[in-house]
Amino acid sequence: MQLDHFDRRIIASLQQDARMPVATIAERVNLSATPVSRRIKRLEDEGLIRAYAPVLDERKLGFELNAYVLINLAAHSDENIDAFEREIAQNSYVIACHAVTGDSDYLVHVIARDVEHLSQITLRKLVRIKGVRDVRSIIVLETIKEANALPLE
Repeated sequence: MQLDHFDRRIIASLQQDARMPVATIAERVNLSATPVSRRIKRLEDEGLIRAYAPVLDERKLGFELNAYVLINLAAHSDENIDAFEREIAQNSYVIACHAVTGDSDYLVHVIARDVEHLSQITLRKLVRIKGVRDVRSIIVLETIKEANALPLE
C-alpha cells in the first residue's frame, strides 16, 4: 500500500492518540476534515488500521510479571500444531505467541500476577498442551523500551 506524507501524518497522529478528533488531525496535517475522514476510512478499509484499542497499565491490573516462554513441540505434525495453537489462543494470560526460528518453535509472551502465578500458567497449562516437549521461561526484570507506535518511514 502506498502512503503519501498526508497518510503518514494522519497515522502518526492516530498512533499518538487514537481518540483524537478528525478536526484536530486535519489541523495537524493541513487538510480539511472531509479528506482526512476519507483517508482514515480508506486506511481502515484496506486493513492498514486494524483496530482501535486502549493501552492498559498491566501493573495497575495486578500483573506484576512479564515473561517470555520458549516452547518446543515433540513433533511438528498438523495435529500437534493445531492443538498447541488452539490452547494458546484460549489462554488469556498469553498476550502474544510467535512461531520462531532457532532453538525454539514458539516464543510466548505471558503476563502473570507473580512468580507463583507464572508457575501455575506454565506447569498447569503450557507444559500440559498435547505435543509440547519442553518449556523454558525468561522473566522480564525491567522494560527498557516498549513502543505502541510503528515507524512510518
